[in-house]
Amino acid sequence: MDVFVSQFILYLLLFARITSMIVVAPIVGHQAIPVQVKVSLGMFLAFVMFPLLSVKSPQMDVQLLELVVLLLQEVAVGLLIGFAAGLLFAGVHYAGEIIALHMGLSFANIIDPESNQSNPVIGQLLYLTTLLIFLVLNGHHFLIQALHLSYTAVPIGAFVFSMPAAKTLASLAGLVFVIGVKFSAPILVAIFLNNVGFAILARVMPQMNIFSISFPLNIGVGLLVLMSTAPLVVYVFKKSLESFEYNILELINVL
Repeated sequence: MDVFVSQFILYLLLFARITSMIVVAPIVGHQAIPVQVKVSLGMFLAFVMFPLLSVKSPQMDVQLLELVVLLLQEVAVGLLIGFAAGLLFAGVHYAGEIIALHMGLSFANIIDPESNQSNPVIGQLLYLTTLLIFLVLNGHHFLIQALHLSYTAVPIGAFVFSMPAAKTLASLAGLVFVIGVKFSAPILVAIFLNNVGFAILARVMPQMNIFSISFPLNIGVGLLVLMSTAPLVVYVFKKSLESFEYNILELINVL
């Protein structure tokens, strides 16, 4: 009887780490996905990983206090993995805000159902595009792989949030701004050159109303550059995803 209780506790701990990662991970953590689907996916992945981890898992204590502590530790590990993976798309959101601000479309907002906040249309378009690229590049497979590797680096009951883990997580958060600048750099340069041309034109022809002309032209130049640099967006996101995968694995190793 104790063997079955120990196995059930192990399955419960697996379910806690996996489901907590699913709740905050990209794509599967979206609010458009029903809670029942997330819980079912967590139960299925826990069932798949159970035979792989039941052999080398420690003997589970059935005391209530120790069980609650173990559950909180597993939830913390899952949340950290999912949060670190979502930072890449936070950088994409930031790039969209920068682009919309310089194009003059910062007031053209829509409600993002994932964050329940108002985001620029350009940013939402860029975010959905990168989500599709994430699926094409098998980023969701990497999340499952990272989850499985986490049980080797951080066995059940061995989680301690150390200083190296805090430094790695801080460096990941800092990359959000780097990714935002990388994605928005072509449009920022194009609009900057466009504004320089308007400044020169304003000195040559001061009677022209440059202010009324610059808005539609900035929008047109921004959309043109955005369309022409679409392959570059795919390349930059692919390189950023590879770098983030390495950083997430490094974060798991130092937990």
